[in-house]
Amino acid sequence: MYTNKSKLLTAVAVGLLSVNVFSLPVKAAGITIIATEIEGLHQGDGKGFYDEVLTSMTSSFPVALKVLPPNRAAIEFERCENCCLSPANKNTDFYDYPADYLVTTAMTEAKVYIWTAPGSAPVNSLSDLAGKKVGARHGMTYGNAVESAGIKFDLASTINQSIKKLEVGRLDAFIAYVLDAYTTFEEMGKEPFPHDKANPVAVHDDSVLCKPTSETEVFVREFNAHLANME
Repeated sequence: MYTNKSKLLTAVAVGLLSVNVFSLPVKAAGITIIATEIEGLHQGDGKGFYDEVLTSMTSSFPVALKVLPPNRAAIEFERCENCCLSPANKNTDFYDYPADYLVTTAMTEAKVYIWTAPGSAPVNSLSDLAGKKVGARHGMTYGNAVESAGIKFDLASTINQSIKKLEVGRLDAFIAYVLDAYTTFEEMGKEPFPHDKANPVAVHDDSVLCKPTSETEVFVREFNAHLANME
């Protein structure tokens, strides 16, 4: 999981603006990257891992990066024209985008885990969550296997909230992606709660997905070349 992170971050040396939209000179004017706000990946302060990957492209293909909560990001991407969504992919277990949409090389691989209370045994089967109180983040896509498992989720706006509910017994478990969950535990000063690291319940590539235009075609080509140079 996230095997390229350390190599990519080593190659990144950029100044980031502490705002939710950071505009940079654009070679092919008008392209906006709609970024789903995810702790440690896309952040309002511009210091997430994927923020740094994208903004490190300033010399080859600068972009305008707009960070929004999950539901707002999805709506914004539906409405925009010359734009991309990050992170996303064309895996039909997770998304239903048109076949002609463009997708970059994956920045990392995202994995969904079941997290249980400290001192408990790790859980790796969705069937084990039947009848349980299970937390999840509002607006996130967890894939068909998770979403068709018949689990009634207790939705929260952040992973932090799910962790706190689990600690006080208001949840039996919660599901969350990593790196997001690891970053949240670190910020809370806690060790990650039990989870079966070898057995995620869902996996997909985290890429940048673009609506097909002449400008986004150039962006995808430049992004892939830039990512290859960083690795």
